[in-house]
Amino acid sequence: MRAGYVEVYYRTSQRLFVLKFPDHEDRIFRLSLPANPMKAKYRAWSDWKKPDFVAKAGEQPSRPSGASDYQIRYKVDYQDQ
Repeated sequence: MRAGYVEVYYRTSQRLFVLKFPDHEDRIFRLSLPANPMKAKYRAWSDWKKPDFVAKAGEQPSRPSGASDYQIRYKVDYQDQ
């Protein structure tokens, strides 16, 4: 298990998170967040999510074919101003 954080663009509902692996297939996840994810319900952990796409260097992303070896879950954490 790994933990980390990334900045999320505001005002867009089309967000992708990419797990990159050297010399392997990258895993691409669509984040299910609205354009304004400031509601309290997005501060809770999401369900575990399998990748929506896999991508090899120099190739177009494709749907995963079979069981996924990686899953993510996420939540929005922001500072009140």
